Amino acid sequence: MKKYIVLTFVFLISFFLFGCSKKQEELNDLQVVKNRGYIIVGVKTDSPPFGFYDKKNRLVGFDIDIAYALAERIFGENSPANVQFVPVNAQNRISKLNSGEVDVLVATMSVNNKRKLILEFSTPYFVANQKILIRKTSKITHLQYFNKEGRLAVIMGTTGEKIARLVAPNANLIGAKSYLEAYNLLVNKQVDAVLGDDCILGGYINDDLKIVNHPYSREYYAVAIRKSGKSKELLNSVNSAIVAILDDKKLNLITKKWILY
Repeated sequence: MKKYIVLTFVFLISFFLFGCSKKQEELNDLQVVKNRGYIIVGVKTDSPPFGFYDKKNRLVGFDIDIAYALAERIFGENSPANVQFVPVNAQNRISKLNSGEVDVLVATMSVNNKRKLILEFSTPYFVANQKILIRKTSKITHLQYFNKEGRLAVIMGTTGEKIARLVAPNANLIGAKSYLEAYNLLVNKQVDAVLGDDCILGGYINDDLKIVNHPYSREYYAVAIRKSGKSKELLNSVNSAIVAILDDKKLNLITKKWILY
């Protein structure tokens, strides 16, 4: 009798554990997020005005506000508790998404055909241009300048790096892990310019630096989601949220709040 009771107990525990595990595996990504009660968002923390720490050490920026707006639409309430942020950079953001460490990326992610092979993208929420940031005393007017002389900083793993190799194939490229690192290289005169998204470079403009007003490409920022059979519902929900914040002018307010030039 005692042996029967023990076997029954083991069976029930196994059924509970494996049954719950199987049910969890059957959930799509949106259901997992809703059951958890918050969405995990990968964001940049060193790319003003899109994601950075302010003077009070609060994580703020354009992408941060977009993430909050998405969470509000998904959960039906405006609560900071509905979002958990994970810092990412250009080198690790895709791996963090595909490993499941984050649910989505709201991290100045440009849409391109190569990335579409491994990621799902939402409706774009912002359009940027690739431009170069230089010192005001510089006479550099175009990217082709670097085919002959000078040093150009690019953020590794970004569209800017690819554009630099196409437009100025003979350029002396200096790779940086972040915009802040590239900015410091420019300020310390270790490079002569930085190529990147104008809306991010604009956050580094000061009395000594300026942007050359010549665009080299248009970049469409979108929310990136894992490409899998379980991602469709989450992608649809994110797209609905973006359409909603477009319709109610919330996206315009976020843009005016953070894009200063």
